[in-house]
Amino acid sequence: MVGGLNLATHPFTNRRLVNSGLSALVLLCVGLTVHLAGELRLARVRQEAMATRLRVQEQQIARLRRRIPPPVTPDQLSSEERELLEAAAVLIERRVFPWSKLLGDLESNLGKDVRLVHINVALEDVSQIDPLRPGTAPMEVSMQLIGRRLDDVLETIKALRATGRFSHFRPRKQRPVEGTQEVEYEIEMTYRP
Repeated sequence: MVGGLNLATHPFTNRRLVNSGLSALVLLCVGLTVHLAGELRLARVRQEAMATRLRVQEQQIARLRRRIPPPVTPDQLSSEERELLEAAAVLIERRVFPWSKLLGDLESNLGKDVRLVHINVALEDVSQIDPLRPGTAPMEVSMQLIGRRLDDVLETIKALRATGRFSHFRPRKQRPVEGTQEVEYEIEMTYRP
């Protein structure tokens, strides 16, 4: 009975199962290796095709870059061309002026006892227009405000100055509104969007 329990006397009596398992594992590894080698070959073919396409595109880019004329500096332009360029820059600047930002700044800083009656916006200086960044040139804003008291209007102007976007305040006219105690105040200022 002790000899029947000792498995070491007849180890691996069923060798066929072990051998067939190892054979299947070896076949699986060989098949996987063949498959991966094929995928590697296809990846190299694709890589060569992409490298060829890239070289062709780089040659096309180089040919196109040779056809681009060199940039023109302002001193190379005629006086008529400079005038046209400035006129186009002014038109673009007016077109892209951020009205919503200006009106939002005014609305958020306008006192509750102050009304905006009239507003006019014009370019302050044509030479400060940056054609590469339209909508950033300083603009001259003239406004007509009506407030219950002069102090209300002055508080609104103080709040506009605190935003940092409004500067160079130039009062133009101050007069009382007929039949009321309200004050009409006209002012010009510089606005930087």
